[in-house]
Amino acid sequence: MRRRVSRGTILDPAPRKRAGFMLLALLGSAVPATAKPTDVGDGGVPSFYTWTGALPDQAGVVLAEEPLPTEFSVATAGKAVRILYTARDGIADKGVVPVSAALFLPRGAPSKGGWPVMAWAHSTTGIADICAPSARPRGERDSRYIASWLDAGFAVVASDYQGLGTPGIHPYSNYRASSYSLLDSARAIVGTRYGAANAVVLVGQSQGAGTVVAAAGYAPFYAPDLKLKGVVATGAPNLSRAAIESGLASSATDVMVTGAYAMIGYELTRTHADLDAGAVFSEEGREIEAMVGSACLPDLMKAAAARNLDPSKAFRPGMLKRLWDTDVELRSFPTLDLKSPVFFGIGAADTAALPMTTLTLVNDLCSRGNVVEAHIYKDKDHSGVVNAAAVDAIAFARAAIEGRPIAASCRP
Repeated sequence: MRRRVSRGTILDPAPRKRAGFMLLALLGSAVPATAKPTDVGDGGVPSFYTWTGALPDQAGVVLAEEPLPTEFSVATAGKAVRILYTARDGIADKGVVPVSAALFLPRGAPSKGGWPVMAWAHSTTGIADICAPSARPRGERDSRYIASWLDAGFAVVASDYQGLGTPGIHPYSNYRASSYSLLDSARAIVGTRYGAANAVVLVGQSQGAGTVVAAAGYAPFYAPDLKLKGVVATGAPNLSRAAIESGLASSATDVMVTGAYAMIGYELTRTHADLDAGAVFSEEGREIEAMVGSACLPDLMKAAAARNLDPSKAFRPGMLKRLWDTDVELRSFPTLDLKSPVFFGIGAADTAALPMTTLTLVNDLCSRGNVVEAHIYKDKDHSGVVNAAAVDAIAFARAAIEGRPIAASCRP
């Protein structure tokens, strides 16, 4: 059946004074501030996360598996395990690295042909290994959301992304790396081992929403073997290249984004020899930067707030722009010409990913002929939109998998 493409009137969002706060969409509530990992070894995570064996050349290969602690699982999972799998190195863009993930399977036997796959892209947690979602209890929001997909008959694989939990730096702002990790997590579980069908929906929130849009762009040439049926994004930032180069993405001034900016500075000063942390950060900013390798986002946000440290005080003059001009092709969407239909859940009360910035992205996608289904949820904020959109998102995913028409809408 043919999918209906929306080609209606494109919205013309009015400029917003606080549009720069779209970067707050990098901030998420996936990590409970008080959560602590158990069975801790070197690096703050269990030894499971450190692979010492040989690595196959192929990406998307399961290296190891172990049961997920009960308190790290979700209520309706029939099976919950940690896996280590291979993913293409998104920093070097060659070779493979071990990446960790949590895998949740529905109760009972898989349907004929296997369970469809929901590949979950999490919101910002931090750069430190202890911030890996599979190494700690999940927050109530994400647990409830994942359970909804399990109840709908989806296998859920939740990548931690490259370097988060596993050795090596987590390239936080590198969409190529998170896209490879996400796509290879789906590759790893498709097949008879877990009863998962090659029918994949990429689903993400906040930072993860940007990741799924980026991954949909990478998928046709990086993972053509995956049958990518659709993309679901809630709390989505607009990190198109145009948005970044216009300065929109780096114009936030509130102390609440300082932690996320510090993570970007930490990452880039450790992957680029020409960027020195002492030249990038102010003396006050170095105090937050020193925490990035061992603390998760909630603690970074608290530390910045306690110091009343906004980005203008955390970085030396001109250095924040230099960070955003570094590797811009990696932190922006590779293309806005997507082969898969996209669902957007937008919270009308979202002050992190402002609705008008997400609608600008919707408009850009629609103007290029993409199949887009967008919904606005009244009174829902950045976090609340996740579960508010669950029923609609799952209905969209089922329609996409079954080849039924998508309720395309550029005027949500």
